[in-house]
Amino acid sequence: MNKQDIISRLKDFPYSCEEYWVITGSAMVLYGIREQTHDIDKGCTSAMADPRFVDIFRMVDYSICSIEVDNDRPYGKSLIIRKDANGNEIRRELQQDSTGVREFFAWAVQIFRVVYENRVVFADEMDRVLNPILSDRVVAFVNGEEHKGQFIFSTHNVLHLNLKTYMKEQIYFVTKSKDSLTSELYSLADFPEVRYETAKVYEFYMKGILGGTAFE
Repeated sequence: MNKQDIISRLKDFPYSCEEYWVITGSAMVLYGIREQTHDIDKGCTSAMADPRFVDIFRMVDYSICSIEVDNDRPYGKSLIIRKDANGNEIRRELQQDSTGVREFFAWAVQIFRVVYENRVVFADEMDRVLNPILSDRVVAFVNGEEHKGQFIFSTHNVLHLNLKTYMKEQIYFVTKSKDSLTSELYSLADFPEVRYETAKVYEFYMKGILGGTAFE
């Protein structure tokens, strides 16, 4: 099952939208509406100029205090402005910043869309860009705001298998059949033995009870 297979299935779901944004690393790809291009998200500059966007972007580095958006090259020439412990201002183009900061800048746009524009965003392999602490901040932010958007992500981080942050119906596994080599998608809610008081859901996963692991 590749990304286009997943998107074609998702279009059958009763979402009240026609656009499905997929994050793969730092690239935003819109399937079925436009061709893949690095410039696909240039229309996001209005979101970047919103003070609420800075609040999201600061999750990656709390020394960041503001952004000056370059409308022509927002992902390269925008200025990231920080203040050090002495209050001195440090200005740097985004393209000169660290890979982690540059990639999270792209993610922050999509998180903004989920929370403030009620979009449905799919993030593939969230662990490639976000470390465990940053991913927890993102999920806590999305869960803590009132909105109608959805942030759906794939991950190999077993620490997300906890029922304090997620409902059972929000956690899904993908398992490949050894016989047919096709993939099956199913929910943690299908396992009645996993209760909400279960402290370490990941132990069920590590023992192979929940599937979603490589077969021998």
